[in-house]
Amino acid sequence: MSRKISPSAPGNTAGIHDHWAWRMHMAERIAASLDSLRFGVAALYVLGSAKNATAGSGSDIDLLVHFRGSGRQRADLILWLEGWSLCLDEVNFLRTGIRTGGLLDIHIITDDDIAAKSSFAVRIGAATDAARPLPLHRRPQPSEQLSNGGVEI
Repeated sequence: MSRKISPSAPGNTAGIHDHWAWRMHMAERIAASLDSLRFGVAALYVLGSAKNATAGSGSDIDLLVHFRGSGRQRADLILWLEGWSLCLDEVNFLRTGIRTGGLLDIHIITDDDIAAKSSFAVRIGAATDAARPLPLHRRPQPSEQLSNGGVEI
């Protein structure tokens, strides 16, 4: 019986040049999975080496979160993103043999930060090296859920 080596086994160099593409894809998956209403997120952006297509095997994924929620929503969001960060770090280890302790670098900004153009908020709409918006998961509003006259199908 022959033993197959997984393409994602530590030390395997298959796909070694796709570090940035994989990170960008994961950022898009996070955005698509994030329930913006549950967590109080107005927008999500990617920046840094994942956005600029320069990420290497040990690079993190920089995410900018425009937050408008409560303290509880913020705590829940941080826990949710920490789960993603640790899981992505494990996948990155299986792909590259490199552990970082967490692959996400999260920057949370508020409406006040945006108005004051402070912190990472200056990257939104910047003329150079602007943060790239990611499409968020959109949960239907209650009025949209039963658009067939109130009859559940």
